[in-house]
Amino acid sequence: MIRKAVLLLVMLVVAGVPLAGSTAGAQATAVSEATVHTTAVHTTAVHETALRTTGGEPPACAGDADFDGDGAGDVVAGDPFGDGQKGAVHVLSAGKVVPVSVPGVARGDGLGWSVRLAQLNGDSCADLVIGAPYADVDGVEDAGAVFVVYGGRVASPQRLTATRPQRFAHFGWSLAAKGDLVAIGAPYEDEGDLQDTGAVYVRKGAGELRRISQESVDVRGNSEVGDQFGWSLAFGPKNALVVGVPYENDDGLGRQVEDGKIDSGSVVFIDDVLAAKLTSEKLDSPTGTSGDRYGYAVAYSEGSGYAIGSPGPGYVDLLGTDRKPLRRVTQEGEQAIGFSLAASTDGRLAIGAPYGGGVRVISWKNAAEDRRLEDTEGLFGWSVAFSGNRLYVGQPDARPYGRVAVAGRNAETFKPLQPPKGADFGVSLAG
Repeated sequence: MIRKAVLLLVMLVVAGVPLAGSTAGAQATAVSEATVHTTAVHTTAVHETALRTTGGEPPACAGDADFDGDGAGDVVAGDPFGDGQKGAVHVLSAGKVVPVSVPGVARGDGLGWSVRLAQLNGDSCADLVIGAPYADVDGVEDAGAVFVVYGGRVASPQRLTATRPQRFAHFGWSLAAKGDLVAIGAPYEDEGDLQDTGAVYVRKGAGELRRISQESVDVRGNSEVGDQFGWSLAFGPKNALVVGVPYENDDGLGRQVEDGKIDSGSVVFIDDVLAAKLTSEKLDSPTGTSGDRYGYAVAYSEGSGYAIGSPGPGYVDLLGTDRKPLRRVTQEGEQAIGFSLAASTDGRLAIGAPYGGGVRVISWKNAAEDRRLEDTEGLFGWSVAFSGNRLYVGQPDARPYGRVAVAGRNAETFKPLQPPKGADFGVSLAG
């Protein structure tokens, strides 16, 4: 059964209210105005996983998503309340659900709230990037951390934290990865005395973390209380990043609080997160309606364009690579369509509507290819991911420990995957 923390999140999402963060507590440390920082990185002992069958030799991986060295792409699934409330991560490999050992995790860290596959150290193996947004850091409550587990056992795992951890910042709430470039969302981070404005940290390879917020020079928008900049993230072409700001109010120019259209939402396109001088574009909710939460989920497919979820009224906007609108996807009943999004490399988009709406699979290029997949039970579509021609759908409230359903490109039925033990397996997915 899904745990109390997820039930709370479900109720709040349905009500259009963000999960409680630092609005309930004072800021622990001030954030520097500088945008470039060196991260506090803690190296732990060499990890051991059940994936390795190579007699101690590093496996020969193949492909950007091959973590375990079996020559095929893998999918990673998070269970942030598993393993005695520490959180757990599993790799879905060749029809098997294999746990990954991550040292240094404590009870209540929420390991697996967010997950991504990346290529961080230039070898042939994919690496795991895992968010633990409820981790305490040096005594700072719920500051959040991100764990990196390297494929091939060539390096020890790492624990990444913000340079100046803040109480309730939830660093690691969201993740995006492209090659060796990683973006980490901390949507509950404060900006001075403004609470829950949010920030994003980017890191290339083993370099330093760079902090970006709406106070960074030439990043469009203003840091306002409760905006939660960084709630969702997706890399676009080259080093471009789209950042979801679903709890921003449409309140006109200047810095305002609780004015205008509450939680209408927006997205910010940052053209190159590594550029010395940032440039950006901001897109507000096209309806400008309270509760839209435009930008709650975001996705990008190379050569096809962007997708922006707005689960309040229940729609997803498809944009071209030029960021111009192409079409809007809705469905009868709304049902929070656009709660989760995943884009494939061939121009398809999976859209989760976990409150009874199932999963839509659509195409940027041909609306005739659109189809809808349903499950009569629970939160089917809480998370979605593509791996090759397969679609993976998370249903974290499925008995007894949560479930991930897998279907081929044209299949109408799913194969269920479940761990031997857990709590809410399938809260997060990445392929």
